[in-house]
Amino acid sequence: MIRIIIVNCMADYDTIVSRREILAVTGAAGAAALAGCSDDASGSGGNGGNGGDGTTDPGEDVPDHADVYFQTADGEHQVSDFQFNPHQWGGYSHISFALYAEWANYIIDQGEYYPHAVADWEVTDTTMTLHISDEFTWGNGDDITADDFMMQLELGEAMDDSLYDFVDEVEVVDDYTIEITYPEGTNQEIIEHVVLDRDLDHPPADWGDLHEAYLDGEDVTDDLFGHEVEEPTPSGFVDLTELGEQQATFDVREDSPVADNVNWNGYQVGYRSGNEAFHQSFATGELDGVHSLFAGPGALQQFPDTLEQVQVPGGFGLGMVFNYDHEHFGEREVRQAFAYAIDSETAILSVGADSKMEFPVQGGLTVPATHEWLDTDEYKSYDQDVSRTEELLQEAGFERNDDDIWERDGSELEVDIIVPAGWSDWVTPTSTIVDQLSQAGFAAELNSQDQGVWQENLSSGNFSVAAYGHTEGGNASMNHPYFSFTWKLENRDHGSANFFSFPEDEAITVPDGDGGEISVNPREELSAIANTNDDAELHESVGRLARLFNEDLPMLLIDEKFEQSFLSRDGWQFPAQEESQHFQAFWPLYWLAKQDELKATTAAED
Repeated sequence: MIRIIIVNCMADYDTIVSRREILAVTGAAGAAALAGCSDDASGSGGNGGNGGDGTTDPGEDVPDHADVYFQTADGEHQVSDFQFNPHQWGGYSHISFALYAEWANYIIDQGEYYPHAVADWEVTDTTMTLHISDEFTWGNGDDITADDFMMQLELGEAMDDSLYDFVDEVEVVDDYTIEITYPEGTNQEIIEHVVLDRDLDHPPADWGDLHEAYLDGEDVTDDLFGHEVEEPTPSGFVDLTELGEQQATFDVREDSPVADNVNWNGYQVGYRSGNEAFHQSFATGELDGVHSLFAGPGALQQFPDTLEQVQVPGGFGLGMVFNYDHEHFGEREVRQAFAYAIDSETAILSVGADSKMEFPVQGGLTVPATHEWLDTDEYKSYDQDVSRTEELLQEAGFERNDDDIWERDGSELEVDIIVPAGWSDWVTPTSTIVDQLSQAGFAAELNSQDQGVWQENLSSGNFSVAAYGHTEGGNASMNHPYFSFTWKLENRDHGSANFFSFPEDEAITVPDGDGGEISVNPREELSAIANTNDDAELHESVGRLARLFNEDLPMLLIDEKFEQSFLSRDGWQFPAQEESQHFQAFWPLYWLAKQDELKATTAAED
């Protein structure tokens, strides 16, 4: 058996203390590009300063404390709708990255987790030992101990947390020690991801009653999803001090272990109605930064020289997911015909290639993981080939009608691609794809929908093809094949079963790429990955799933984005990007502050 032990120690914020090498990758999952709502009417502006050449004026001093707030904004949730239950997407703002402390944070280009509330850990064949910092407290002054970590894990168990796909037992040993057991042979990289990639966001003051109910044997699942947390009890370095209609204020907590690293008052969060509203606010200097924003070349040219872009490999991007219950797109030939009809490079260029990566093959992995795990020459690339589209559709019994549209048994080959309105880096390339499909004889339409409507249509299966994230945003584990394939093949994000009706637990026969056939059961192969540390066995299972994905095509991968974070040097000082590893983490405007690398200058108060 494998055991995880958490032991008392002091956090060391200057060194990475992961005791073993995690899979080194060059990308990680990121959140979706900011979609929009309505303009912020707060009137709050950014902080003044110099540095028109894109660097901080060396004449700007860094005071012990500057009476100023870092101005940012949310592009998905109205400030008046902010709420603090992480299980509810609506109203849960990105300020949570400052409000709640990470267990650890993944440094993307290092391929390692960096310590925070969990200060150290060890993984062996049978034991993972986590050492918790004894410096963290809740906003009400209570010490954060192993009991609080345990409570969060137990509430996660009530909600089918993925950790419990792997572990057998969780036990508190003492105030700063937790022990978790799981079967010997469990993949150690997977264990590190499912344990460490968490925020300390379930304070006993807000969740203790539901925890007690769970321990008493009650079914609290619905209560956890619906639980209201009106005034959060933070574990992070800020606390909510004012929540207005147009602006929320979060002040630095003096008792936070990283409070001395922050020489300004805190954050003020407004609201912007989508990408263009953010572009205007940055162009006029109203904001000091944002965690994630899509800004194409045209928008970037409008920004002041003092606004610095940080490109963080997102592991996330646009995909086209096919509904297997649809009369046409439930057929492999039609899905492949769709793929051959489009040119993803042109779709990417329509939205700005500088922030996107194109997939070398359709293998079901992120771009970095594709190069790490697959021989790309062995898989179909699905380069645009309209003649191949025609062959496939004819094999499936379609023929052109008088309107030059593909038709079978009197039914036109209609494709109504649903996409969330306001997500311009999805809407624009999807529009290009629709044009390409129309030219290839599909009856194609772009159906831009309110995000709530789009989500409802996904959950109800009311779509033929949907623009959808091919990996889960903000999830550091997505470059590991297990999590990437699980998201694509067993996705329960919109229901108890995968919302596109893919046969995840059936043997599927596909060409093997060498003139023969192979039969692949996705769930069995995922289980094989999760239960071995043998490199050859891992590559064999990953290759079989990649072959299945490449041939059966449950989803077409269009692009993978670099998350675009923005920080202003107009009144703010931070290192050159090549001088700090902490830019390559989610998210720089919060994580740099914790690492003593984001400072207000004297000019910020001007």
